[in-house]
Amino acid sequence: MSITPPRPPPCHYHRMASTIVSATTCRAAYAVALISITAVAPTLASATSLGPLSTGLALDAIATAIVYAFSFASNNSSVYDPFWCILPLWLGFFFKSLAPGGVWFYEPRETLVLVLLWAWAVRFFVAIPWDGWTVGLEREDWRYADFRAKLPSPAYWAFSFSSLHLTPTLLVWAALAPASRVLLQGTAAPPLNTLDAAAALLAGGGILLEAVADAQLSRFRRDRGGRDSCAVGLWRWSRHPNYCGECTFWSGLLGFGFSSGAAQAEPLLAVGAPLMWLFFRAASVPLMDGRSQKRRRGYDVIMRAVSPLLLWPPRGELARSMPTLVQGHAD
Repeated sequence: MSITPPRPPPCHYHRMASTIVSATTCRAAYAVALISITAVAPTLASATSLGPLSTGLALDAIATAIVYAFSFASNNSSVYDPFWCILPLWLGFFFKSLAPGGVWFYEPRETLVLVLLWAWAVRFFVAIPWDGWTVGLEREDWRYADFRAKLPSPAYWAFSFSSLHLTPTLLVWAALAPASRVLLQGTAAPPLNTLDAAAALLAGGGILLEAVADAQLSRFRRDRGGRDSCAVGLWRWSRHPNYCGECTFWSGLLGFGFSSGAAQAEPLLAVGAPLMWLFFRAASVPLMDGRSQKRRRGYDVIMRAVSPLLLWPPRGELARSMPTLVQGHAD
């Protein structure tokens, strides 16, 4: 989901190369952003006519702008990389504070949502640790570096704000919206029902799918090296099973929107999860596939044989023609 894939190998520096960012600066970016929106949240929530979701969006945008300021000042857009995992956690408790019963009342559905949300985020923090917290950033994500090579500096930083900072923020906020409504119900929440079980299985299954896919890829890279194409385990059924897991997780949170009745009352809440699927299929998958075609042996065959996103059996004739390096490895 992730929106950001597993850390790429070191990229070559392009013109207008990014600069090294210290861990202190990275921590400061998030400390300033979170402290600022925590300080302004009560005033914004009480002094405006915005509803709670719109208030959350405004606070999300303020925090994004602050992190962007650090990215710009540091000349490195990767300062933003963990933002989309951190802000949903803050927003969860912000919405909980506005709900009937407040932060000290937890009914079963909202507890499930918060536990799953934290499990999703913590998995990323543990499985894909961010260097910014510990040693700082020595380089920028290869995708950002590619955009730098194509754009003059002013255009790149305008693009960085709109596409590399604000767009992921809006996408995650939209996907989180159904769960946000669940958290806002508080003591007024309806009882659990069978849809809650399906939603929990879907969201939990998405987290597990991502974890297994990332572990299989890491093991394959460790055992076979960085030039071979991975098509073992889940990667034989999807070219990007980790992305499939990410989208499945957000679909599970949408399920809680339906089980609570919130999505039926506000149909626009259902937009976020489909947008997440569309984003990964139309943007992330082609970008990663293009890179893999240039860097991985046998990837052209995988492109023709393996589903781009959904888990699906590989095409028979093409599956038999997959290179031995990806067909004979048992997982």
